Amino acid sequence: MTHAPIPNPAHSHDLHPPRGLLMACGALILLAVIGVGATRLSGAGHVTDWRSLSVAALPLVFEDGADGSVIARSPDTGAIVHAWAPETGGFVRTSMRSLAVTRKGMGIGAEPAFILHRTANDKLILEDPATGEWVSLDAFGGDNAGQFANLFEDAKGAAQ
Repeated sequence: MTHAPIPNPAHSHDLHPPRGLLMACGALILLAVIGVGATRLSGAGHVTDWRSLSVAALPLVFEDGADGSVIARSPDTGAIVHAWAPETGGFVRTSMRSLAVTRKGMGIGAEPAFILHRTANDKLILEDPATGEWVSLDAFGGDNAGQFANLFEDAKGAAQ
């Protein structure tokens, strides 16, 4: 005697999601695309020229020391503003190397100064005027940005 299999609703090909749910998902996706497009076109919430917010600017030239250190110098006087001993200042090393890759690709050497900016709301931005690249240092956390923030005080001491 043979029995017909009992149909399992989980394996049924006749199940469809509710039409209202599909329409709601489609409307949500459409609304998100329209919202993002409108925001991008209007420029809302985006500062196109952060340089207007800069309240302090510190030009610096970075170089690798023979002993593996990283040295920040004043481009005007050549005075050492700060030196990170070998195996220290990891965030500074990484930031500078990433910007140096762009310079190397454009055939620009290490001579043009970078500019460290402090904005009115106490954010730090590292700009490379030679390439147009810039990095918002605060995006990487306070400890990392702090490695650069100290350069403003160090530069005052180097100038004396």
